[in-house]
Amino acid sequence: MDGLSDDVARVSLDLPLRANLSALDNIALIPLYQRHYSAPESTRLAHAMLEELGYAGIALLRDPDMTPAQRFVTKLARALSLKRPRLVIDRPGAMLYDVPYPAFIAQLAAKTETAGTWEIFDFSWNQALYRA
Repeated sequence: MDGLSDDVARVSLDLPLRANLSALDNIALIPLYQRHYSAPESTRLAHAMLEELGYAGIALLRDPDMTPAQRFVTKLARALSLKRPRLVIDRPGAMLYDVPYPAFIAQLAAKTETAGTWEIFDFSWNQALYRA
């Protein structure tokens, strides 16, 4: 998965959250540093992203206090806030061991208004899970 181009946002076990920051702050870092928004605007955008995904209630949770699904949603919101045309989810089963993850990802994808494509990279034996 190394060497992905700048048009790709990635959700991966290899891209951890900042454990000392809340979900909201982890997401707000992207517009703050990548797009040079103000801190209040970055926080507003991060909160809007959590609301869009149906997870506004996790805004104040820090990484150690999150379930795997909540952690995944935070990473997903962080990746989506990059506003890139491709979203790559790398081995979701390694991150989402507390929910039936193909359906969980499909529900989240249905809630977002992204124009880009979502791609799932997983072990070959899991590919059958994504056929609809």
